[in-house]
Amino acid sequence: MLESLPFMPEMVKYCGRQFTVSKRVERACEEINMTMRRIRNTVFLENIRCDGSAHGGCQKGCFIFWKEAWLKSCDPDTDAGKISVEETTDRYPFPYALPDGQYICQSTELLHATSYLPPWDLGVYLRDIRAKTHTVKKLIRLLSYAVFLRGRGLVTGKSHLYLEGKQSRTPWETLNLKAGEWVRVKSKDDIVSTLDRQGKNRGLAFTVEMVQFCGGTYHVLGRLDKMIHEPTRKLVDVNDTVILDQVTCDGCHSLRGGCPRENYLFWREIWLQRVN
Repeated sequence: MLESLPFMPEMVKYCGRQFTVSKRVERACEEINMTMRRIRNTVFLENIRCDGSAHGGCQKGCFIFWKEAWLKSCDPDTDAGKISVEETTDRYPFPYALPDGQYICQSTELLHATSYLPPWDLGVYLRDIRAKTHTVKKLIRLLSYAVFLRGRGLVTGKSHLYLEGKQSRTPWETLNLKAGEWVRVKSKDDIVSTLDRQGKNRGLAFTVEMVQFCGGTYHVLGRLDKMIHEPTRKLVDVNDTVILDQVTCDGCHSLRGGCPRENYLFWREIWLQRVN
């Protein structure tokens, strides 16, 4: 680890190769306490997500964090010459799969790899703009919506985090969707009818970040059958759930101006319709 952030086995195959930096990461949401925290000297590289191959086949597809100490600047016209590395985990010398069935990955350790971000630190917005994490226009849009959600909550009592249903026992539907198929996200009202009062369908929340995709048509990127649960570090099974291509969380409920991680959103099949 460097500053408590693991260099994972899935990252070894990228050693010696050239990539474009997609964004500088000044803060990140962690999924144990669900808070936004400060992270330093870290970037994302274009389109490099974790494939979960060393972590039980986790299918969440998180963007990989890269410390700047693991990188060096280069001329894009220069042939870097790929370093010959072992792309399996056979010779990876650090612990990542523990004997008790727990896994160590960047998401499970993100709480320790980040620091407290005080609410009075208004410099977070300037850092986002300077790092080109957000444009001024997008930052204003995210902040405006976050304020609106909280204002609505004060007036109506509705949550600013998720949609609220009325079911005591939520229904399910199995479509057996496969990667490459087209689906349409059902209407907001149809989805609310499948949720309990905590906004969940069989434990999976339909968050406010997902509302903007209602009625849209998207490609299925893949199934979500198993994933690492960060608070327990355990690999858990998931049923009747898929990930949609380029449909990611923007953290629009956050007064910090969204979240730069662009995590994939998880969709129960009962929230979707197969289309031609």
